[in-house]
Amino acid sequence: VEYFYFCSDTFLVMTDKEFDDFAEVYLEFKLPFWLQSRPETIKPKNIEVLKEIGCHRISMGLEHGNEDFRAKILKRRYKNKTIIEVSKNLYDAGIALSLNNILGFPGETRELIFDTIELNRKMYYDTTSGYAFTPFHGTELRTLSVEQGFIPKDYLSRTVTYGLGLDQPQLPRTEVDGLRKTFALYAKFPKDWWPKIKVAEKKDDEGVRVFEEL
Repeated sequence: VEYFYFCSDTFLVMTDKEFDDFAEVYLEFKLPFWLQSRPETIKPKNIEVLKEIGCHRISMGLEHGNEDFRAKILKRRYKNKTIIEVSKNLYDAGIALSLNNILGFPGETRELIFDTIELNRKMYYDTTSGYAFTPFHGTELRTLSVEQGFIPKDYLSRTVTYGLGLDQPQLPRTEVDGLRKTFALYAKFPKDWWPKIKVAEKKDDEGVRVFEEL
């Protein structure tokens, strides 16, 4: 064994004692590892310990860049400055960061998606990805999607990375898919490239050509 990926969605949801116990045990092996967690679980005092015991990369679910939308729709009530500080602390410690973002929530607009892009642009990371919202059974957001007529009640959600999502009047599925495809370009490229990136959102011949060029 040369590398571990811990599959827990929120690996660092643990008490201080549990974290200390984990670090003490894992220090014996110090194999590089990759974990996934939420920003509010990545405590500054634990970052140096994670680096010492072999943490190579962390995936963090940013999900959405608008604080009000994130609190109201996703029930995630932390500030953007907190997420930026976490990314900076990881960068300073030499731990790579991958950002995960979701596009096309119920009631979302193109402008709100660009709030997420703008937050990505302020953060310290080396990879970022945009994924289409999936209305899984048993979630409040699925119920909301059904109530607002975005999906039928018997809609079957599938665990896929690309190509699905809601079809909303203000945000068609095709637009979400185009923004998903070009998300990292918007997040990383200078803003004077944005008009060209917008062309690359399309699936026509010109869009495909420009996307491949970028």
